[in-house]
Amino acid sequence: MNKILLIIIALLIGIVSIMLLKMYFKEWLKPNNNNNNNNNTNCDSKGCPVTKNQNDVYKIHVEYKPNRDKNHMIAHNTESGNYFFKTKGPKNIFIIRHGEKIKTKTALDCNGILRSTYIPQLIEDLNKKGFGINTIITSYDYETMHQQQTVMLTSWLLNIPLFMYGDLYEPELAVNTIFTNPYFDGKTVLFCWEHDCIQTIIKNIADLGSKAKGLNNYVFKNEEGKSELPYWDENNYNSICYFDENLNFKVLKENFNSCYEKGNDKLIYGKEQICGPPQT
Repeated sequence: MNKILLIIIALLIGIVSIMLLKMYFKEWLKPNNNNNNNNNTNCDSKGCPVTKNQNDVYKIHVEYKPNRDKNHMIAHNTESGNYFFKTKGPKNIFIIRHGEKIKTKTALDCNGILRSTYIPQLIEDLNKKGFGINTIITSYDYETMHQQQTVMLTSWLLNIPLFMYGDLYEPELAVNTIFTNPYFDGKTVLFCWEHDCIQTIIKNIADLGSKAKGLNNYVFKNEEGKSELPYWDENNYNSICYFDENLNFKVLKENFNSCYEKGNDKLIYGKEQICGPPQT
């Protein structure tokens, strides 16, 4: 009798186990409608995915819509000139350094990654001052990606075109492009570059920009009223260099500090900075 009872119990346990496994795998194998457009993604009246049903990355992009709209409106409403006449070259130029990076590798470190998430806030701060960013400019390089990493998230969140010109040590190509390509006429651009080459970028903007704009008597003046160019300290991740429409120069500061203990906003005037690969 006991053997029969044990057999019945074992059969019942087996049947229940099979039913539970079948239910589990049926649910597990069910198509994920939230991530596959071919499986009936829930859409709103505008033809976009319903936000609450999507992944967190999509939700973040949706959350930034007010920021996108604000920057777009300011950027396009403040372009100088009109269809028949526009300012030669950009109206405003902002220059920042890439985020903190891993010294022996090609990417940003933890502090640099965090800084990259604050670049949209930097643009929000500029929006409050009446500046809207039309384009972001950086370099392409086969050995490192920290410049691109610093601004890619901002480009994606705010729908700002990201252009890459020349390698890390060829900023002349980027500067020449913004003053010869009509696309940039009257726009506000944001440069993100290697700190060793920012002095070269500033010099090229002063030289090429003054010629393109017809500023025949132009002489670069730093914030001290002198002609010396700024030398960017190796631990400076916070400074923002700015040129207005007439190439007047000013220095601003990012409203963010990372956990990098040596970080500063130090610029030295009158010291030459070499734009080139480290000497070994």
